[in-house]
Amino acid sequence: MRTATINKSTTRSVKPIIKKGVLKKASTAPIKTKEAEPSPAFTSTPAITQHPSQSKQSQLIALLSSPNGSDIKELMQATGWQAHSVRGVISGVIKKRLGLPVISEKIAGSQRYRIAPV
Repeated sequence: MRTATINKSTTRSVKPIIKKGVLKKASTAPIKTKEAEPSPAFTSTPAITQHPSQSKQSQLIALLSSPNGSDIKELMQATGWQAHSVRGVISGVIKKRLGLPVISEKIAGSQRYRIAPV
């Protein structure tokens, strides 16, 4: 066993690091790859059918432009985003960058968002 000097006055023993285990031979069998399938937990079905070239941001604007607006759950289903992401886009992009007047109202116990007519 080796000893290592930490300070001039103290020494402690140091064990060499030895990895235990048996080395395996490399397999000559071809590697099987699994095709990527979307997990059912991460797939979402949009609440409304949109044209595939329409962006998620434009989907949010379309939902918010209706007279009654939309609640957060409808917006989450349409985009597949989490609630904080939807609120962030409403605040940062739709309100601040695009300058659209977004009204937030609590109707029948649920928070509804809509774009006021200009």
